[in-house]
Amino acid sequence: KVGILAKLLHNQGGNLSAEQQGVASRMIRFSDNDCATELYNEIGAENGLNQLFQELGMNSSHCNGHWAFTTTTAADQLRLLHEIFLNPGSTYLNQQSRQYLQSLMGQVTPSQAWGISAGSSRFYIKDGWNTSSGWNVSSIGAIPGKYTIAIYTVAPSFERCRSYIEQLALVTRQVISWLKKSTSLVFGP
Repeated sequence: KVGILAKLLHNQGGNLSAEQQGVASRMIRFSDNDCATELYNEIGAENGLNQLFQELGMNSSHCNGHWAFTTTTAADQLRLLHEIFLNPGSTYLNQQSRQYLQSLMGQVTPSQAWGISAGSSRFYIKDGWNTSSGWNVSSIGAIPGKYTIAIYTVAPSFERCRSYIEQLALVTRQVISWLKKSTSLVFGP
């Protein structure tokens, strides 16, 4: 869903109508699938989403007939998150588009604020799942001023996937905090 909105913002130079903004807000903040389908169709459906993947070098991502059947990797999602959170000089998304995406990801409804947000008081997030071949659960986003993170899991149940994601998010936060304090390595947002 984040990719759909990124492509729409790119296509329109960040200038969405009031109606598009309402649909985009429901898609990201409430994970509304009907809204995702509406905006997916606006970007050119499968061709539009695959074009985004090509434009951002997301070489392991592919839309297979409908946005809900997209295959991707955590590494590819980090490329997308880089454009949104870590690349102020992006030629793909202008500053207005980046801020809009960040705003929506920072205001998800509490029922959608699980996953990479574990252990963080401030975060930008988009979670999702697919049950076409077992439980495939994902959580992507950013911890402001610290790092971007994308976690994809497969397990027999949603609860187990969510638990894995939240445990990994907590460990990641602890390791990065420790590394920043304990070494001269530079980690950047």
